[in-house]
Amino acid sequence: MTGIDSAELSALIDRVVSDLLELKAALGGDTITPAVEDLIDTATAAERFGMSSDTVRWLCESKGFGEKRGGRWMVSLSALQAYKREKRE
Repeated sequence: MTGIDSAELSALIDRVVSDLLELKAALGGDTITPAVEDLIDTATAAERFGMSSDTVRWLCESKGFGEKRGGRWMVSLSALQAYKREKRE
């Protein structure tokens, strides 16, 4: 394996999956709905995206980036990736 650590590799895979979902939606006119595999817990999302857990929860609640399961927020990777992309532009 190359010099990429597992967190970087995981983030890269998440980004590619998100981009593919967006492409599929654009080609088919479908709206993007988070698949079960697209949802991760807020602590993991905060670590991967370099933001606080409170910010991730706020995005879930106020921007619709996630859903509650068993009283805990699960956040959409593709929504967070799109959010980070928009902030960079």
